[in-house]
Amino acid sequence: MRTEPTSRVAIIADDLTSAADGAAPFVARGRAALVGRGRVPGPARDVLAVDCGSRSADRSQAAARVRDLTTRLADCDVLYKTVDSTLRGHITAELDACFEASGRRTLVFAPAFPAAGRTTIGGIQLVDGVPVSESVYGRDPVHPARQSALADLVPRAIRNVILLDASSQEELDAQVASLPAPESILWVGSPGMASALARHLVPSARPAESIVATEGDVLVVVGSANPRSHRQAECIDRRAGVTLLHVPGKREDDPGAVLQRIAAEAAQVLLRGDFGALIATGGDTMEAVLDRLNVREFEVLQELESGFPLGRAKLPEGRHIMLAMKAGGFGDDATLRRAVERLLGVSPLRATGSV
Repeated sequence: MRTEPTSRVAIIADDLTSAADGAAPFVARGRAALVGRGRVPGPARDVLAVDCGSRSADRSQAAARVRDLTTRLADCDVLYKTVDSTLRGHITAELDACFEASGRRTLVFAPAFPAAGRTTIGGIQLVDGVPVSESVYGRDPVHPARQSALADLVPRAIRNVILLDASSQEELDAQVASLPAPESILWVGSPGMASALARHLVPSARPAESIVATEGDVLVVVGSANPRSHRQAECIDRRAGVTLLHVPGKREDDPGAVLQRIAAEAAQVLLRGDFGALIATGGDTMEAVLDRLNVREFEVLQELESGFPLGRAKLPEGRHIMLAMKAGGFGDDATLRRAVERLLGVSPLRATGSV
C-alpha cells in the first residue's frame, strides 16, 4: 500500500447518505473527497465515494451495480463497502458481488456505529440495546431489517471473514488499527467503521477547511417518516430564510409516490428562490431531489455532526449549493435546528428536547 498521505480510498455505498458520511471522516482529517451518483466521480481525489443506488433496487440489480462499480475502483489502495448500521438493504448479495470484484483476500465486517446507539455484541447488531430486527427498523415499510446476526448476512462463498464486536468507538478504532495489510481487506461497515479507518489511515491529520455560512436561504426537506425526524423538524426555529417541507408523519400506503411529490416540490422551490443550502433527512430524499436537479456528483466539505455530512454541488445553471444529509433516525431532537443555525451563521438557541 502507498504510504500516507498518498493512499487512495474508494467507498462503495448503497445509498447517498452512506457515500457522503463514509467520506466525511477522511475530509475531517484533511483529505479531499468526491461523491459520484451511480458513477465514479472525477477528477481524482484522495477519497472517491460512489452511491450505487442499490438499496432501492431489486436484489439482482443491486449486485450488478455493486460489482460494476467495485471493478472500476478495485485498484484503489483501500476499499470500504458501506452497509446500513441497522442492516437494511441487500447486504448479502452486495457483499458477495463486492468481494468477488475487489480481489481482496479478507472481509472485515463491523457495522457498529456507537455514536448513534448501534452496537454489536456477540455478533448481534443492536439499536439502543435491542436486536435490530426486533426494533422499529424491523418494521420499516420500505427496507426492513430482517436479521440481527452478522453471520447470517455473510455470503457462504467468502471463507476468510472477521466479524468485529464493538460497544464503543474507541473499541472499534483499536480493532481496526490492529489488523495488518489494510490493502488486502474489503472493509465493510457504517459511519463507525469510516471514522476508525480515517484515524488509522490518516494518523497525522491536518485541519480541514473551515466552512462559512451560506449566503442564501436554507431549505429543509424531511422525507423520512421516522418519528425522530419529525420531532427534529418541529424544533426548527421558523425564522426568515428557512423553508421546511416534510412528508406526513404517519406511514403511507405508497411511500415512493409521496417521496417523489416532495422531491418535485423541493426542486421547484430551490430553483425559484434564493437558496444557498439544502438539508435533507433520508438518503432516498436527497437522491430524489438531486435527480430532479440533475446533480450527479458533489464534493464533501465536512461533518456538521457525526453521521451528518455537508457537501457542495454545482447546479446545471452554474450556481453552487450546499448539501447536508442524514439518515432519518440519527441525532437528537435539536439536530436539524443546530444545522440550520450553523448554515445561517446565527447564534445557536437552547435545545428544546432530546431523545
